[in-house]
Amino acid sequence: MGETPEDAKQRIIEYYQATTEESYIPNWAGDSLGFHFGLADDSTRSLSESLLNSNVYLAERAGIEPGMRVLDAGCGIGGSAIWLAQRRQARVTGITLVARQVELARQFAVERGVDQLVTFEERDMVATGFGEASFDIVWNLESMCHVVDLAAYLEHVAHLLRDGGRFACIDLCSGAIRDPAVERPVCDGWALAALRTPQEIVDELERLGFKNIEMIDLTPRAMKSAQALEAMASRSLLKIRAEQTFLGNHSPTYEGHVRAALAMVEGMRTNRAAVTHFLANRSARY
Repeated sequence: MGETPEDAKQRIIEYYQATTEESYIPNWAGDSLGFHFGLADDSTRSLSESLLNSNVYLAERAGIEPGMRVLDAGCGIGGSAIWLAQRRQARVTGITLVARQVELARQFAVERGVDQLVTFEERDMVATGFGEASFDIVWNLESMCHVVDLAAYLEHVAHLLRDGGRFACIDLCSGAIRDPAVERPVCDGWALAALRTPQEIVDELERLGFKNIEMIDLTPRAMKSAQALEAMASRSLLKIRAEQTFLGNHSPTYEGHVRAALAMVEGMRTNRAAVTHFLANRSARY
């Protein structure tokens, strides 16, 4: 099993080094500590509530129960892992390529009293080093889109899951209309490998023998948080332009991050990008 190519890995690390504490924590994550889109309906009253709704949705679809062993692959600063420990009493291992995110996640776990149930480590989710059948659930919340080799990653997921274990995922995908004018700035700005079609992901799960595969388009439920993201990104872009004009400051990584947000929201609005849920069961080995 090969690791993530070094250039792609370094790109991801540099992106999150530039944005974790500069943008995600102060502007988005809130109490949820989440870096993802939120899910909302008419009863949802805040961005923070919508972000927590994503955890609720994925945990319910995956059937996570107390004591289950969960791998949060691409855990960021630990939001989902901590929530799963608090709300589901799961035993969670969170992994990320970014050392500073591991440090922050451990700190938040202690502050929230779940450091006995969660661990955070600096590892590559394509080649984790964990043993066969180590987990009941592999959880990806808008992190699989960073993976360069989808087939290799899902093959590793199958290795990590016990027989009957579940792959639970919400990912950023292309929409029904493929458009490089949307996909290129999103992938470049957010250090993503690709916006794949949902069917590509389903096909790969089927090829690897996963069972009971479900695919659900969550884009309509993610649009309220997308609108909030668009407003924040528009303000940030104005600030960037002002700083460039008067101070000469310029951070290409941060500007790309902001432009990716605007492109993604426009893509979601026009069926050129999507937020999609996947669930699948690992078939028996023998």
